Amino acid sequence: MSKSMSVLAVLICLGLISGCGYVSKSEYLEHISTIRIAPVVILDADFAYDEASQRPYDEVIHEKLTQRFNRKWRDGNDSEFTMRIQDFDIREQGYGPQGEVEMVRMTLQIEYEFLDRVRNDMIAQTDNHLQVHDYYVVDGRAEPRESREEAERRLVDELVEDLYNQLAEQW
Repeated sequence: MSKSMSVLAVLICLGLISGCGYVSKSEYLEHISTIRIAPVVILDADFAYDEASQRPYDEVIHEKLTQRFNRKWRDGNDSEFTMRIQDFDIREQGYGPQGEVEMVRMTLQIEYEFLDRVRNDMIAQTDNHLQVHDYYVVDGRAEPRESREEAERRLVDELVEDLYNQLAEQW
């Protein structure tokens, strides 16, 4: 076999292996075109106020959830998402050589329900979703130092993104 035929055969094989560029669209919940995000309920007073935005966290989280889920679904009543924050915990997690705190762990424990109002079915439900964010309070570690306010903002952003990926973008 000539060199050009070998190259052509390799290219054809690579083309067959890699596919033709077709991207499938998930059929998950395609009958739903709208969502209602219920007001967020916070049961732990330690996680009540966002210092950065100067607003209550229930408003901040509700707004972020609505913005994220509205990328896929419009506001409406085909489905409903409700969430309660049961507990907020912050603990020292890592220590330096002299016993000083270097890393802190924030945890939110939430419960949520995601209802399909079209088919009158529960899509997802949990009473023990844990969202964890570890952050460093010193320089020179694997990640840059974060203030408590920055860490809380990241915790909320990660929560919203994780919930969206779990509930709206299943494959």
